[in-house]
Amino acid sequence: MINWTWFRTPYPFEQSMAEKRNTVVSIALFLSLIVLLLQPYGFMVINRSLLFSGYLLGAFLVLGINYFGFPILFPRWFEEAKWSISKAFLFLLYNFFIIGLWHHVGNSLFIKGDPELLISFTELLLSVSKTLMIGLVASTLLILFRFNFLARKHLQASQEVNRQLRKQLDVLHPIDPSETIQLQLENKPVTFKRSDLRYVSSEGNYIALHFMTAEKNTSKLYRGRMKEIEEALSKYPEFFRCHRSFLVNLDTIESSHGNSQGLFIKLFDTAIKIPVARPKIGFLRKRIAQKSN
Repeated sequence: MINWTWFRTPYPFEQSMAEKRNTVVSIALFLSLIVLLLQPYGFMVINRSLLFSGYLLGAFLVLGINYFGFPILFPRWFEEAKWSISKAFLFLLYNFFIIGLWHHVGNSLFIKGDPELLISFTELLLSVSKTLMIGLVASTLLILFRFNFLARKHLQASQEVNRQLRKQLDVLHPIDPSETIQLQLENKPVTFKRSDLRYVSSEGNYIALHFMTAEKNTSKLYRGRMKEIEEALSKYPEFFRCHRSFLVNLDTIESSHGNSQGLFIKLFDTAIKIPVARPKIGFLRKRIAQKSN
């Protein structure tokens, strides 16, 4: 029985250039090797190196356009918070569908040299269906591998962060509770105690400052940009921007949790789990380690 719940599991889209490059290279090489070794479209009287190079180039072009161009054209569809295994699977199959179309064109014009085959529905159906069959296998393997790889990677990062947090608690030097911070927000000064600020979140054109005062969580909303807050708090070592939408007080982190989607941190006396952007995980570990020394 198919577990449909698994398909709705959150799954991280390849956000960085390196992640997109690795995915494009992996799929292009897999497809080209399958075509070269098994020749699923039938025996082709063509130089094997030329065949491999042609498929590799075609796959690179299709995958490169889709993985690097589509997220720019359709940013809402590729939002990581809304990305899931089912979306990743369908997007991969779409890529293989387009590769199948290009295979049909290349096979008709360059391999068989018969332009009339371009309008042959039978030839088109064979090319696309065989490419999609390969795509089903490749997509499943890639998603399973990346899902488990990221889960292990983020779990290890979470364990390391928790270990460093425990070490930090042992050597923590408390901040003077009377020390204050003054920020310029909405063209007026905003003053608060340094130890009270837990985290900052971005909400569109506004930023929310979240405090813990008298054992009570409070927040205040101001018009502004996260970049301005990050720069203003940069001289205080406990504040760290862990995500494009969050800046946290490292001294208030209780624990961290990692899964295939990423690393999340939990603050003391709060239920919210704050995401850590994947490129920021290494920096977070270094900042906590620095505060522990």
